Amino acid sequence: IRATLAEKEYALFEALTTTGVSVTKHPFRSGRPSKKTFQLSLVQGDMYLYMYLTWKGKRTSIQGVELASVIRISRGRDTDVLRRTGKVKDSDRYLSLVTQDRSLDLCFEDEDGRELWWRTMTALVDVERAVRAAA
Repeated sequence: IRATLAEKEYALFEALTTTGVSVTKHPFRSGRPSKKTFQLSLVQGDMYLYMYLTWKGKRTSIQGVELASVIRISRGRDTDVLRRTGKVKDSDRYLSLVTQDRSLDLCFEDEDGRELWWRTMTALVDVERAVRAAA
């Protein structure tokens, strides 16, 4: 992973694997957008480690998205969730990790923050897919 990521992206990766990073998450079902601390978690599988982007949900349950299951990563108000809960004026701050059955919709302080996450998540999803393909 170190060889894959540039300096800023690797710093984000390190923060996600240690202390976590606070980002506003838009709700999948109902409710208001709220700040969540996101972390990358590695889960032991039969053949390799699975990488998940996790956060604490309601009643402190841990929720997550397996990076290998991400079909696409989109910017802007590109998902049903963000079309419902997002503001047009903030379109340049939204990032969505889209899987077969849901989307994880995030809002950043600025476009630079969103772009850093987009580059980092894109690289990590590509790494996960390459590991799976090689197994």
